[in-house]
Amino acid sequence: MYHYIFFDLDGTLTDSKEGILNSLRYAFDKLGEPVPPESTLIKFIGPPLQDSFAEFCGFSAERAAEAIAARSSASRRL
Repeated sequence: MYHYIFFDLDGTLTDSKEGILNSLRYAFDKLGEPVPPESTLIKFIGPPLQDSFAEFCGFSAERAAEAIAARSSASRRL
């Protein structure tokens, strides 16, 4: 007999979209980059962040890594 219950909170039981978008906005602000429109930020949800920063913002691998670190610090604060 199992005694575990797992919940898939991200997008299943809760809507995490606003938290994700806010952490992305924070990352752009922290790096001094213009914040893309929400329609672009929504495209970041799902794919790897490294790819999204490169594809949607033209960031180099190094700049994308900085943005990911900034976003992670925002996620811990939120």
